Amino acid sequence: MKANPLVIAVALLALLGGAVWYTRENPPPDEDAAPKIVDVEEDEIRSITLRRAGEEAIEMARGEEGEWEFAGGLAVAADDSSVGLLASSLASLNAERVVSESVVDWSPYELDDPALAVSYRLEEGGGEVRFGRDTPTGTGVFARLEGDTRLFTVYSYNRNSFDKSVFDLRDKRLLKVDEDTVTRIELETASRMLAFERDGGDWRIVQPMEARADDFTVGDLSRAVRTAEMTEILEEDGDSGAHSFDRPVASVRITDGGGTHELVVAKDGDDHFARSSDQAGVYAVSSTLGGSLDKELADFRSRKLFDFGFADPARVEVRAGENTVLIARSDGKWTLESDGGRELEGERVQTLLDRLRNLTATEFPSDRAEDQSRYGLDAPAIEAAVTPEGEDAETESVRVSSTESAAVYAARGGEPTTYKVEQAAAQNIERSVEDILREPEGEEGGADSGEEGEA
Repeated sequence: MKANPLVIAVALLALLGGAVWYTRENPPPDEDAAPKIVDVEEDEIRSITLRRAGEEAIEMARGEEGEWEFAGGLAVAADDSSVGLLASSLASLNAERVVSESVVDWSPYELDDPALAVSYRLEEGGGEVRFGRDTPTGTGVFARLEGDTRLFTVYSYNRNSFDKSVFDLRDKRLLKVDEDTVTRIELETASRMLAFERDGGDWRIVQPMEARADDFTVGDLSRAVRTAEMTEILEEDGDSGAHSFDRPVASVRITDGGGTHELVVAKDGDDHFARSSDQAGVYAVSSTLGGSLDKELADFRSRKLFDFGFADPARVEVRAGENTVLIARSDGKWTLESDGGRELEGERVQTLLDRLRNLTATEFPSDRAEDQSRYGLDAPAIEAAVTPEGEDAETESVRVSSTESAAVYAARGGEPTTYKVEQAAAQNIERSVEDILREPEGEEGGADSGEEGEA
């Protein structure tokens, strides 16, 4: 009897499927996989010690909260992320290859008294990795695990990741500030004193005057001070007098929930250095920090004439010359209340809102209320008021001088400041008002066509 070809094919397919399943569930060992030197869980490592020839050992241990600290009496704070990276690299240290399975004499590889050794302690047990001389190719170094007879090679960057000094691993921040509780910043230079206060999420200028602040610019100042780092230790205690702070570039005081922290930055030629209230000493800092502090009052002022955000307001009223529009939003629709509640095209309203929202100052000619008449703001060409949604929403109002002159000025209701704005930006608001008052396309034409038909 002949074998059924279909049965044979099904059997072969079943065997092939079984082979694929078995191979997937029981993969063969990868002969090309990098051999492990250390293979532990990172969070199992309780301490790390770096030993470099001719130098004192650097010991680091996990604190009660799991954060890394220097041990052995070293009274500086460790940078948790830097030491954490060290622990991560150690926990999964791979070799490039195994040179020999059994070595008795380690001296030819400079592994009996190595230039660098990294030891680690676990809850139970531990180990030590030693790094010796460079390999003949120059791309790697010889290495061994204490108690293991195998000789490894590792890439040079593996060794370099452990070749760290105390400075490399210390917390380099000059101030210890809690970002979430910062409420006040004072910036003092030789020519000015500025102060900012935060109420909720918004910053305000409170010195030398009360004014709206640009949240992004003040936020950048806060960030620059909070994250300021030393690039070099110049004086351990700061008492030598070798670096003068008699004429500093700037002094910054930042207040958080824990109190006030101060950073003083000075320079000698192009080199900037600093001292702080949070740790003794004088430290080199980047010139970028100095540039972040060298700002004028105008740099921190809000240049927006309107503060309403990108949410649609509840009501908008604009007078531009002889034209006036009163727009309201209800049930997701815009209506022209000044024209019997006629429904408006959303695109035209959004264009007007964008032009109001983006009206921006180029200069601040005056901060005296009595000067506004000099800039034509007692007889404005444009008056606009925007009321956001919500029961407690406050209406913002802005006046704009004549747009026929190249120099156009604006003022916010209830504020003394005069802003200079671009002529084109003001004229665009006038055009938007005209567009909204224009009948929708087709309505007039339809009426005309009807009259012609009746004729």
